Amino acid sequence: MIERILDIIKKHHTLSKIASAAKMNKKSVLDIIKKLIKDNKVITDGDKFYPVYQGKIEITNERFGFITPLNMDDNTKDFYVSHENFNDAFDSDIVLFYVYKDRNLKMRANVIKVLEHTKTEVVGTFRIDTYKNKKYYSVVSLDYKDSYNLVLDSNVELFKGAIIKCELVYSEHNVKARFIELIGYKDDPGVEIAAIAAVYGFNKDFPIEVKEEVENEIPPTVNEAEIIGRKDFRDLPIITIDGDDSKDFDDAIYVKKEEDGTYTLGVYIADVSNYVKDRSPLDKEAYHRGTSVYLADRVIPMLPRELSNGICSLNEGVDRLVLAMIMKVDVKGKCIDSNLVEGVIKSRHRMTYNNVNKMLNGDQETISKYQDIYQMLLEANELHHIIRKKREAAGSLDFDIDEYSFILNEDGSPKDIIKRTRFDAEKLIEDFMILANEEVAKYMTRLDLPFLYRIHDKPSEEKIAEFLNLVGEKKIKTDREIRPKQVQDLLKSLEEKPDSNILNQLLLRSMAKAKYSEDNIGHYGLALKNYCHFTSPIRRYPDLIVHRIIKELILHPTNYNKALSYYANHLQEIGLSTSTRERNAIACERDVNDMLYAWYMEGHKNEEFMGIISSMTKFGFFVTIDKGVEGLVREDSLQEKFYFDEKNMKYISKYKTYSLGDKVRVKVLDSNRRTRKIDFELSD
Repeated sequence: MIERILDIIKKHHTLSKIASAAKMNKKSVLDIIKKLIKDNKVITDGDKFYPVYQGKIEITNERFGFITPLNMDDNTKDFYVSHENFNDAFDSDIVLFYVYKDRNLKMRANVIKVLEHTKTEVVGTFRIDTYKNKKYYSVVSLDYKDSYNLVLDSNVELFKGAIIKCELVYSEHNVKARFIELIGYKDDPGVEIAAIAAVYGFNKDFPIEVKEEVENEIPPTVNEAEIIGRKDFRDLPIITIDGDDSKDFDDAIYVKKEEDGTYTLGVYIADVSNYVKDRSPLDKEAYHRGTSVYLADRVIPMLPRELSNGICSLNEGVDRLVLAMIMKVDVKGKCIDSNLVEGVIKSRHRMTYNNVNKMLNGDQETISKYQDIYQMLLEANELHHIIRKKREAAGSLDFDIDEYSFILNEDGSPKDIIKRTRFDAEKLIEDFMILANEEVAKYMTRLDLPFLYRIHDKPSEEKIAEFLNLVGEKKIKTDREIRPKQVQDLLKSLEEKPDSNILNQLLLRSMAKAKYSEDNIGHYGLALKNYCHFTSPIRRYPDLIVHRIIKELILHPTNYNKALSYYANHLQEIGLSTSTRERNAIACERDVNDMLYAWYMEGHKNEEFMGIISSMTKFGFFVTIDKGVEGLVREDSLQEKFYFDEKNMKYISKYKTYSLGDKVRVKVLDSNRRTRKIDFELSD
């Protein structure tokens, strides 16, 4: 009977209607309701009763947010919650809430209480207030989602306006902040980026125990004893190819075309595991960070500079230890033999993408400067095109989304936004690294040993169906498994459309997210059955783990059973943790870019631009203008009453229809670097 009354309360909220629906007298119903209230399953609000649910609150800004239910029959629906109904909840908290209809009969949520605080730290501005000759210290959050003022529970003597990081200290009735570290001051160049990085837990400084380990145990150069037993590759013209501003080089290549027409491809990867010992302070910190983070004008490295730019970096002209995958590739791009060995190299040249592209395009001055490797680069480029052709035939996906980078002024403000373009040199390195990663994963799969794979699941049937409907694609049937080759053909069919970049982005969003796992389900996007991350151990922890597994289970199995047991029991945890840190790094990079875009557009208020409608929501549509800048045209700013057709992604009024890909002229209404939001209005 209790469950029946609870089901009725989901539809009827007054005692008389509940009793009528249950066909019981009011007193009996009220007795049951009192028990439900005591068990936190029902709440009373005046003379009405509502079911209580658990949910996760996502605060959009200081005015409103949404709650995603965790135990409702339909967990896909989010409920709007206004700031007066937050009830001291912070962004991402787990809360108890109930749902009611407001005066406009719209469904709204009200937080009853917080069950679990997930936020543990806050980054904000240090504030000093004086009352009756006594100083009071507090921190005002810089996060636009949580614009609160928290009392500091420790005395800190800092200058007013300092940007600080604090631990959140929760009690039954309030929350206070405890000072952790100084990030900088509001006028410091780049402090805005440092503050965002601190919010995500990415710190440039390393703990004292890590610094001590580096100082006492990490050598500045390779010694002869370390080379014993390794294959010596120092006589080969091995080179690194990276961006102009790169400082850490964890991969190098060598290519030779053999007389029989096959190619020898050597991919040499920094042997980071030789220096970062399992469960040492250095290793624990690398695991905690999970990845290096690249933010506009800076890198927050996974490893200290003495390793990332020093002993582990394959710098030009110095001996470096490597784990090498040596492959023989035939004229059709198939790897017909491979060998995984420990080695030592001495990089012949530190090449840049820019210089390699110049040489491949016939620039005689650059060719003359690097004459000793010119023929090898021609053969490498030849091999790259063969490998890419094979990858494309298999259905490997290349979304080719426009990417941009920021040029900053000395004060940290954005000076310009530059479109990044990939040419042969960039694609060559990408193809060689993918092949090496695949061959390592194939090797480990054949041995059936515990391993950390890079996996990518097939796309959601529902999401891909929505996209196919949007572009009017009828040939692909979603009631059967969609092969990568079909998605690749779809991408090619979109190339001729003027809004192809936007459609590519929408198709990419319908794809699953790649992650790390001990369970090998293959990599859908690359159309590969076996894949891992092996080629970047300086900046990715999963690659370091892959190196360790290879060494401990294959190359040096001195404690084989112990290592086997450890990896069998811990790879799931490692995969989950490193996947989470990767997502955090991506979100951090996105927030920094959004902040810089908004800052850049602060200097363009009231200016007009031509743009293209790039996405649509029920509260308006986004328009992308020059340099990849995206702003929102709010639904309530439109001159007419529009209906949002979500299925077909259109805004429709009596006289006008706006669709994805439409060109429109917009005016910059507002741009705010703190909220990272840009507002447009239509000016045509």
